[in-house]
Amino acid sequence: MKNKILKLSSILVASAAFLSLAPSQLKAQAIIGSDVKLPHAVAQPAPNYSIDLRREGVEGQVVVSFVVTPLGEVSNPVIVSSTDPRLGHPALAAISKWKYVPATKAGVPVATRVLETVKFELHDIS
Repeated sequence: MKNKILKLSSILVASAAFLSLAPSQLKAQAIIGSDVKLPHAVAQPAPNYSIDLRREGVEGQVVVSFVVTPLGEVSNPVIVSSTDPRLGHPALAAISKWKYVPATKAGVPVATRVLETVKFELHDIS
């Protein structure tokens, strides 16, 4: 019984440490071995930032989780968080068009879950 409690407490400590990591650290933690290469974006068309939202001064960011397929395409994008719900649809539409060089393991392309942040910022033109 004592061993089970020790194992459970070890799992809880490891889970808490894992959950406290920033997204960039999570990517690094997920990689095991030098034969793995992370996916990287080669095309990231900007989202449609509507004139109405710009006029209202709406800025923010949308965090999206999705899978980069072995072909480098985006699959199953889902909003993880958004500072304004009106930014979600344009962020998903843009990310669906992004292209990647896929992750590889031992030189073979593999599907990989990715978190990306899409920012909507107003820039003063002076």
